[in-house]
Amino acid sequence: MTTKVAELSTEEFMTLLDDFYAEPKKRNKMTEAEIKDLAIRLNEKIDVPFIKETGEEKILVKVIFKIDTFLYDHLPNEFYDMVRSTDHGISKKEARRLVRRLTRLANDKIDIPYLPEVAEHFAIKFVIGMVVKAARKKLNFDDVRANSAAIAIPDSDEDIESLVED
Repeated sequence: MTTKVAELSTEEFMTLLDDFYAEPKKRNKMTEAEIKDLAIRLNEKIDVPFIKETGEEKILVKVIFKIDTFLYDHLPNEFYDMVRSTDHGISKKEARRLVRRLTRLANDKIDIPYLPEVAEHFAIKFVIGMVVKAARKKLNFDDVRANSAAIAIPDSDEDIESLVED
């Protein structure tokens, strides 16, 4: 059972504020293992020019950190509870809307000069798509990551149906 805001203890309220005002180093929700895994999976889908494969993965870890921090800043932390749960989640329609809006906003706010714009947009859409798809009911982040090879990242922000499918 979850506590309503009016019933939060002072300690619970302070924890909520601490999460909201977390220092930059703590403004992410993905685990180290999740970030490493996503970097490996993203590296299979894009190429960072002029960099060897091992260097690419390290760069992509930093890209994923940026995107995860962006999501921390633009989504309620409670959203991540749905990413790790199969019992609760959002609809496919809501997932499409979120991926579309978050991808556009992230692409405006995140600049990764060492990636070509098309690769930057692809990386942003891939990571946001994975997180939002994992928030769908009956899905979770581990399952979505495990099936990432089968996920097609559409060129258009409008055509994201395949990205959020079950």
